[in-house]
Amino acid sequence: MPTIARGARVLTIAALLGVLAACSAPPSGVPTGTPAGSAPNASAALPPAPTSTFPGLACDALVPDAEVASFLGAAAAPQPLTVDDAPVLQDGGTVCAWADEAADTSLTVRIVGDGVDHWATFNHWYEHTDWSASVGEINGTMCSDGACSVHALDGERFIEVDAAGVDDPAGTRTEELARAALAAAPVPAPAAPPSSAPTSRSCATALPVDIAVAHLGTAATGASYVSTATPSYHLVQDSLQRVGGLDCRLLSADSRELVRFTVLPGGAWVLREDSPVGAVDATGSEHSAHARRGDDWVRLQAPGASEETTRALLAELLG
Repeated sequence: MPTIARGARVLTIAALLGVLAACSAPPSGVPTGTPAGSAPNASAALPPAPTSTFPGLACDALVPDAEVASFLGAAAAPQPLTVDDAPVLQDGGTVCAWADEAADTSLTVRIVGDGVDHWATFNHWYEHTDWSASVGEINGTMCSDGACSVHALDGERFIEVDAAGVDDPAGTRTEELARAALAAAPVPAPAAPPSSAPTSRSCATALPVDIAVAHLGTAATGASYVSTATPSYHLVQDSLQRVGGLDCRLLSADSRELVRFTVLPGGAWVLREDSPVGAVDATGSEHSAHARRGDDWVRLQAPGASEETTRALLAELLG
């Protein structure tokens, strides 16, 4: 695993976390009803959205409109957040996204308050142990295929900036934007305690392999869980781990993904009508189902499986 030198060193690995587009209307064939075992999604019955450790921080204060236009293009506009960023919000963070569809450029800024722990995890990924908490240090600028990702720590603030389609091969402009955003962010407020404790920290406990195989049939014989971790750091994954969540993939013996599910403790707020994240129905042709489990939010996808099988697997996950 490469060591990331201090400063704006460009690595040849891609660490851009793709922000998945959420549809306002679900595609044909995707389960949309309330799954078995799920309570009605009335906002009053769901937990409130998490409180940011940067209360009142607006996206146009973090990155001014003029800077967005200069960076992405004149037609760049704020984008609705998707449910994929829910773990960062659950972790008390703030997420802002912009895009210019005509120019095919995009920018996403994620900032969290408990930055020293995230910074340590980031450095652990790359075996970079000689790090410091110096103000505004940029470490691990990674650019590849027209996309750049920058991570930086400033006091208790940790930032992740993902840019795509921008003429910035060395990541210099992306680093400058990250520094300016850190300078614009206030000192974080103390983080609130989690709204609920995780109910399971094991994929195999949450959905046992033999039960999944029983629903999926002989094609799943020899299936096993693997880590979703890759040789790079992503704030969404780190935040999910920090709040006690799960992101699990069940692979077949020939490495095909059979089931993927996410458990976000205390995250049932994503189902609220006034949720800060977008629609939770998945895009594409594969079936996806989601529900609340107490105060938790769970989502399950089963590529290639029928809607009936997807619902049955979700019911098993809900317990």
